[in-house]
Amino acid sequence: MPISHLLSPPSLPSLPPPHLRNGAARQCPTPLRAALALPPPRHVGLATARGDGGTLGSSRARAVGAVRVSAVPGDGGAVAGGTGIAAAAAATVVFAVMNRVLYKLALVPMKNYPFFLAQFATFGYVLVYFSILFIRFRAGIVTREMLALPKAQFMLIGLLEALGVASGMASAAMLPGPSIPVLSQSFLVWQLILSVLILGRKYRTNQILGCMLVTAGVILAVASGANGGPFLSELNFFWPAVMMASAAFQAAASIIKEFVFIDGAKRLEGKRPDIFIVNSFGSGFQIAMELLCYHYST
Repeated sequence: MPISHLLSPPSLPSLPPPHLRNGAARQCPTPLRAALALPPPRHVGLATARGDGGTLGSSRARAVGAVRVSAVPGDGGAVAGGTGIAAAAAATVVFAVMNRVLYKLALVPMKNYPFFLAQFATFGYVLVYFSILFIRFRAGIVTREMLALPKAQFMLIGLLEALGVASGMASAAMLPGPSIPVLSQSFLVWQLILSVLILGRKYRTNQILGCMLVTAGVILAVASGANGGPFLSELNFFWPAVMMASAAFQAAASIIKEFVFIDGAKRLEGKRPDIFIVNSFGSGFQIAMELLCYHYST
């Protein structure tokens, strides 16, 4: 039986025509629908019930129904999006670990040349960032107004990142491998403090407690060296302090970058600057600042 008949209201059986007393059939008057020449009634299908305006068997109703069913939230589309985010997060963790391992391996043969290694790495950043920036500019994503933002802020970012990379590589060459990621966690502490001082941010109690736990872990790692522990034994406090100072420089650079995004949105009337503008010009000035640091350190 067709579904349309199941959805249509049930029709009552018609009564037999009444008869006169002499047995002759009574002549019924013309029905009102026939007299008014109204169109025949249409069966209401699923599409009409949903407001689609079509019958159940029409292709348009089936297409609309399929689209509506596939657009229900919580289906495979949301699952696929969550899987993509999880895969991107896992790839970020893998690349970060590889970066730390290669960072330490490169410092073994070039222990006495941290500025050269920092300069070489920064050249790689500049090449990649400006290549992507050029592609995005040709595609119309990056505008000339974005490129015309004040460059003094980028110079400050370059200076802070140059100091952070140079001091980080110099201290990493003198520190044992397991202690480097532990001391680098002070980046979170510096970022919280500087964001309060520069951006006026306010943090919840649980965020402050987490920052205090990180601080306690860094202090324990440093104190273990003074007591002959496994991490920083046979080292004085100087090189761990240089590593934490490196984290402070990098945290300050990240806060200035955030300030550039906020200030740029005001200058561009609500449109945020492209991230590759900040990274490209920041890395470009970083090369200049590293050359200055190398010149005055030799």
